[in-house]
Amino acid sequence: MDSLPARLFLLACEVEKEQLKWGDQLGYAIRAGTLAELAARGCVADDKGRVRAVGGHRTGDPVLDGALRVIAEHPRARRWHTWVQRERRQTCLAVEEQLAAAGVIRVESRPLRRKRITVRDRSVPGALRAEAVATLTGGEPVARVEPSRAALASFAALARLCPELGWRVRHQNRRRLKELTARAGVAGPALKKAMDARAAANNAGAAGG
Repeated sequence: MDSLPARLFLLACEVEKEQLKWGDQLGYAIRAGTLAELAARGCVADDKGRVRAVGGHRTGDPVLDGALRVIAEHPRARRWHTWVQRERRQTCLAVEEQLAAAGVIRVESRPLRRKRITVRDRSVPGALRAEAVATLTGGEPVARVEPSRAALASFAALARLCPELGWRVRHQNRRRLKELTARAGVAGPALKKAMDARAAANNAGAAGG
């Protein structure tokens, strides 16, 4: 389970509380991660700011292939940030089911409470968070950072998936965060745009209320 969507899901798991706290934010990150993974595998490409399926490729990963099928069958090509915003809940659930089927996590539904999500190897979420923090705060030239590592760190930071990537860390490393976001590929700036739109809508709603 080393795809970017799966790694982002596991990074967001709270081991001690056995739950996911970051539902909607995680949805944005996982959608962006799905697009980044598809682009890295040559299944989608940028066409003047829009996502195009390329050559009928398949990955063998049900989450990625499900997203790719929707993109390929859509009658109009859509912009990257639009695909980040769409089907967030469905994609999160697909990743959850994939990880559960593989035995990486155990999921227990509870009436009127959040699902209990237990990670079999409790060290994994912390290791992924540590990797993201090290990538964001480290001194390695961004040009040498693998795009998948850049995506894990920048997407986790932009979607605020863990306290280790809180406001102070993001602010102190804002220039590097911007560079890592670009290094992640077209899906990186698309996630930033989608998260900014989400924040603007939330602020407008608060002001209107």
